Amino acid sequence: MTTGMTQGMVLFLGMVRRGEFESLQALGLSLGVLVDTNSKQRLGDVSAFAHVDRFNFSRPLPELIEKVRAIQQQHGLSCIFNVIEFYVAQTAEVAAAVGVPGIAPLAARLCLDKSAMRERFHQRIGASAAARFVAVESEAHLLASANTFGYPVFLQPANVSASMWSTRNETPQSLLANYRAMLAEVPAYYARLGQSDKQLVVVLAEYLEGINTSVDCLIDREAKVYTTPPVDVLTGRDVGIDDFHHFARLLPSQVDADKQQELESLAIAGVLALDMTCSAAHVEFIGPRLGEIAARPGGNRPRLLDLAYGIDTLRGYYQVLSGQIPDLTPTRKRAAAIVTPFAVAEGDLREIRYLDRIPQLPGYLYHEVRAQPGQRVGLSRDGYRAPLYIELVADDEDLVRSSVDEIARWTDLYQVD
Repeated sequence: MTTGMTQGMVLFLGMVRRGEFESLQALGLSLGVLVDTNSKQRLGDVSAFAHVDRFNFSRPLPELIEKVRAIQQQHGLSCIFNVIEFYVAQTAEVAAAVGVPGIAPLAARLCLDKSAMRERFHQRIGASAAARFVAVESEAHLLASANTFGYPVFLQPANVSASMWSTRNETPQSLLANYRAMLAEVPAYYARLGQSDKQLVVVLAEYLEGINTSVDCLIDREAKVYTTPPVDVLTGRDVGIDDFHHFARLLPSQVDADKQQELESLAIAGVLALDMTCSAAHVEFIGPRLGEIAARPGGNRPRLLDLAYGIDTLRGYYQVLSGQIPDLTPTRKRAAAIVTPFAVAEGDLREIRYLDRIPQLPGYLYHEVRAQPGQRVGLSRDGYRAPLYIELVADDEDLVRSSVDEIARWTDLYQVD
């Protein structure tokens, strides 16, 4: 394997946000971004990028490939970088077309289809590796499958990230209501993002009990897997809210050492089952079983792993794309958390309370308001994202976790009309 830096620009596809490029910039790499004109995400500070351009990602794939080829001719490309679920498939297809390293398009598609993904887990790892599931064909099929699994059951779209429209259902009545809401709302969500031709697939699964953890991996060209320490995840349900959004991500994990080793082994088995190479992977667990795997770094994981351990997963991702051995060596040991509280009530945001208290929290480092008055807010199950982002870091783990608990007690954080 090579040990030097690959020549050419690192091109982000779709979007790049704060915390997703700074360490690459510090290495002196030439960076570029092709911003999706449909994206509602907040663009990071790309003022020092060598190339910034915009493109409508709802246009046909050949047009996107030609756009990237033009950038390649102008700047050269060392690799194409993606950190967002929405652009996994396009990144894989474009990388293959222009001849730079990346995950194979077939593996990328497996990572985007929760039904096909779980089928592969069952085939290659075993029936106990992940929850039993079905791709729903009709209301009758939905109810019959729920009776087979036994209530409660878990309902979600097969190809939407961040637990959006994911629900725990105790009765046939709630299951039908959530299924119908998904059929009505998710296609409209696709259309808003410029993917009106995307087909909704609904997955019903047995409901798994257990704590939520995640392990991020890097996979090189020879399918060697490198893992990072497990991250504990508090969902909305863990803090008393009937929703599966990620309320907080915390390091260090409270999972004991033996269990951490088991999760690491299962993460490696999972990414290999999906034939992932030359990629990052975000592996989610419910208890000791695989939840799902994404072909990208986990949301906020590069930032969290850096805050707690000084692990630079973005550099590692660049290294595997460049044919190098990724360096995931910890350089410090601290506790850290990233907290993203959601609005419990759906409606128009009037005010965010306690903004003056956030900087006073023990371990406070940074916060960012991501929704403005008048903007529609709500829970992840209804298709919304968090209006607030908070970073905490300290030498004392108890101090960080106490601040997370304090935020969870702010049940009236958002005033909604």
